[in-house]
Amino acid sequence: MRYWGLDVLKCVHCKSFPLEMYVIEEEKQEVDVSGLEMPLCKSYCGYLKESVQQGKEYPCSECLRMAIKTAVLYCPSCKHWYPVRNGIVVMLTNSRRKVERDLDFLKTYKDKIPAFILNEGKPINLAGGLSRTTQ
Repeated sequence: MRYWGLDVLKCVHCKSFPLEMYVIEEEKQEVDVSGLEMPLCKSYCGYLKESVQQGKEYPCSECLRMAIKTAVLYCPSCKHWYPVRNGIVVMLTNSRRKVERDLDFLKTYKDKIPAFILNEGKPINLAGGLSRTTQ
């Protein structure tokens, strides 16, 4: 995943935009950014965590070099969270999620995930497991 993904991703459940991202592991890579129209993002810069403003300079060259390997995407509107594993965003509806796999993810990275996601995140959290009220 790259930060620019936040410019297009919406919550699967409530369609809220933008999502928040909490990066757990990232790596800098060599990427050819020549010939790209900047800013790359049209409405939201995930790297700076702000709306794109016309006329402002953005660090797109630096941003595009950052590969996010592990992270949590979070919707502040409905409290749903989505894991990023091995650079792949896993945005599934509640019925398609694997409870044990999501619990393992939360337990593995509990020291790097904000407490409000660990304890109140939907549909699965460490405080209550699977939340049936999030269908």
